[in-house]
Amino acid sequence: MWSISLDWIVLAVLVFWAVGAYNRVMRLRSACVQAFGALDSYFLQTQGLLSEWSAAQANADDPEGTQRLAHAAWQQSLAAMGAALAGARARPLHAQSMQSLERAHDEQFAAWQALKNLPGAPDDLAWRLRWQQQQAQTGLAADQFNTAVAQYNAAIAQFPARVLAWFFGFRAARPLQPALGSQLPDTAA
Repeated sequence: MWSISLDWIVLAVLVFWAVGAYNRVMRLRSACVQAFGALDSYFLQTQGLLSEWSAAQANADDPEGTQRLAHAAWQQSLAAMGAALAGARARPLHAQSMQSLERAHDEQFAAWQALKNLPGAPDDLAWRLRWQQQQAQTGLAADQFNTAVAQYNAAIAQFPARVLAWFFGFRAARPLQPALGSQLPDTAA
């Protein structure tokens, strides 16, 4: 009789441990998704700010058509970034989604460099201050996302939780490159 109760006690401890470990992993996953939500909103604000700046520049005269080409590349990079953000928003812990987001961000950076270096680009101190503030917020949100991802990855790599992660199909998440939030320069011209 005593051995039956000991078996039940061991089984109960294992069940409670498994439920607790699963809940911890799910809380950490949720923290990653929430951190990406904040980062996503800052990326969208950055997209809006950059679109506002390029719209102001598009009003300038351009007899040679170089601005039209730069604006076409810019619009294409905005669309690519929007698509990458939508994919990352749907699956923020998926490594390929994060890699696509980084690639789109790099392409947007290249298009931005071409656009902002054109002759006659507007140079406004108020815009620069807004830009610096936006970049600081985006960088902070990217750091918070990377911290949440690091905590999640550490949790599913530990031995007892590793078994549950394997059983439930949890995979390690991919952090964003460190400079993702601050790669774009802080000046307009």
